Amino acid sequence: MSLSKTHWSDFYRFSVQRPLPIQLSLFIALLSSTCLSQAQQAITAVDEYLAYNDEDYAISELNYLADIPLISAATRLPQQRHESPAAITVIDRAVIDASSALTIPDLFRLVPGMMAYNTSANTSAVAYHGMSDKFPSQMEVMVDGRSIYVPLLSTVIWDTLGLTVDDVDRIEVVRGSNSATHGSNAFIGAINIITRSGLSKPGSSIKYTLGSLNTQNFEARHKGSYSLGNFALSAGNLSNDGTSKFKDDATRKYLNFNTVITPNLQDTLTFNLGVSEGYTNIGDIDSTPDLTQRTYHTNSQHIKWQRILQDEAEVEIQYSHNYYNLEAPLFDVAAVQRSLSPSLTSAQAEAFIAANPVRQTSEVGDIEQHDIEMTWRKQISPVNQFVIGGGYKFDQARSLELLDTTDWISEERTRIFSNWEYSGINDWVFNAGAMVEQATAGNSKTRISPRLAANYQLTDTSGLRSSVSQAYRMPSLLEANMQNIIRTPSFLPSSSPSIYTIETLANPDIEPERLRSLDVGYFKNWPEYNSQVDLRIFYERIDNGIATAFQPIANPASTASGDTRYRTETNGAEWNNRGFETQIRYQPNVEFNPLILFNYSYIHVRGFRNKGHSNVGDADEIDRLENRTPMHTASLLASVTLPENLQFSISHFYMSEVKWLEGSGNVPNRQYNRTDIKISKGFKYQSGSELKVNFLVHNLLDDPYPEFYADNLFDRRAYMQMELSF
Repeated sequence: MSLSKTHWSDFYRFSVQRPLPIQLSLFIALLSSTCLSQAQQAITAVDEYLAYNDEDYAISELNYLADIPLISAATRLPQQRHESPAAITVIDRAVIDASSALTIPDLFRLVPGMMAYNTSANTSAVAYHGMSDKFPSQMEVMVDGRSIYVPLLSTVIWDTLGLTVDDVDRIEVVRGSNSATHGSNAFIGAINIITRSGLSKPGSSIKYTLGSLNTQNFEARHKGSYSLGNFALSAGNLSNDGTSKFKDDATRKYLNFNTVITPNLQDTLTFNLGVSEGYTNIGDIDSTPDLTQRTYHTNSQHIKWQRILQDEAEVEIQYSHNYYNLEAPLFDVAAVQRSLSPSLTSAQAEAFIAANPVRQTSEVGDIEQHDIEMTWRKQISPVNQFVIGGGYKFDQARSLELLDTTDWISEERTRIFSNWEYSGINDWVFNAGAMVEQATAGNSKTRISPRLAANYQLTDTSGLRSSVSQAYRMPSLLEANMQNIIRTPSFLPSSSPSIYTIETLANPDIEPERLRSLDVGYFKNWPEYNSQVDLRIFYERIDNGIATAFQPIANPASTASGDTRYRTETNGAEWNNRGFETQIRYQPNVEFNPLILFNYSYIHVRGFRNKGHSNVGDADEIDRLENRTPMHTASLLASVTLPENLQFSISHFYMSEVKWLEGSGNVPNRQYNRTDIKISKGFKYQSGSELKVNFLVHNLLDDPYPEFYADNLFDRRAYMQMELSF
């Protein structure tokens, strides 16, 4: 079975044969433009009235900071959003403050096409365009440009992230492949979480959150300056008891330090240091869960030097280091009897432990990452700019449970990249970029991920975007080396084979995944009203997709158990995504500071994965992928600020039914609607300090719905927050 007959013409047929969704999205964009134009006269009248009656209004900070005009997430070049070769969503402080999010993953529910879900009360996953399991592997996530993608688990471990929503200044999300800029991990998208630095307003704050699940979170922050520059310090202790059914509790502690040093007008040095530790009870949240407490200790260091050169040029060198230690209890007699057979005697269980000294969960190990990168940006002329750079990354990990060895397993990646923008032909902006990447994991070799884009500027603040790209995702350290072999315990006959069973075997020939995509979009910005409309139509074809498959053991007698199969990672999946996304933001600078953010995504999927076979001579088992991604997702955030520093926000989230690659069981998770509210009240004092009280309710209507696992029901939850700033 193959999707090789799917050509680019499919995208054209899709737009012709299914005109309604596309016309609907174009109608929404046109309607929004018309409504804003019609509202302009009324807004202008309100502006004039307020300006006449409020002297401070005429010089409101929002008049100057209503919109961040330049972004660099897609190309590493400063660009306006309608000049970017990719669709970008910016989650700024206004959205963060209005949202009901308690964790950073929750914020991504406000991004079109993105799915954020809880795999337990304290573990989360974030995927773009679905097609995922507990460990989404196809999206790069960075904090201030430092990758937090963990190669041992091929994903981001959000519960070990030593950040909260109050540490975030803004988040830039590239919706679509960005491998041409950020490499292999940005296969389907990229996220850069930009934290609050010491350059922001100095001061201190303490915050306490309590509520459902016996949540008790304490956070403290301080920003100031010293002779060399500015600094920011944040710390926290977060805990809750999890759900009463699963006892999936967690405790987290973190400490972060950031300093920005500017010894002269040309140089800027930035240092980010962080440590975090705690535990999370992890496991499959199903009808018979067996959770294990996993502790973690992490630390990170990120150093960046930027220098402004003559002739509109800039050089940047950065180095980052991440270390993770993930631990869990070793198997004991009771755990072996519970997992294998209650009939095992204590002596037999101890013999099994002696032959297999593994831990009670496989999600453990040590990970160390080093990454160094240099970039050079040059503005050749007002219509011509480019960036070129290179980097080297060294990852190593050790895990007896995942890699079948206590030795360090390593991989290296070398990359060279460039992006060029030219806007010298009338109203056209052309972008060309490519990433040349070489990796040592599996059969990666050297791959080139190019992207070409042409944007037509309709006005100074709007434009049409079209781009084509090809991207490769190199196998992760885990995907290329995952192996788990159970040794024969001594209580079995001495004539037994030394291997009891083979759970997984490494596949040294695994190759990179490949993505080919076509992207057409429209973006319109009204900077005077801080309002935008963003539309994206896409076609994405993934082949050589990495998936777990069963392979037959050629000689079952070679194992003591006589098992006939084992698992391995293969390039056995192919699928394509077709659809559209839209985002509308309306935040005029008028009375009550209204904010409306609407997101919608439609995705149609076609494809399969080959799950292999268990016995020699059996036919392969083919798993269709049509329902592995929710076809419809939507979110709406609305907020107003009333007199006396009273803010009211309401959020609504919708996801159609989906059967995740794991977790949902045999029946897809049903569609859900969830409504959250947030009420904030600020009290300002003559001393300059301020007390802010927030009341939040998640799933206000209390219609419990499954998140990922069918038995992982999300019910109504309420929280109170108190924050003192001084």
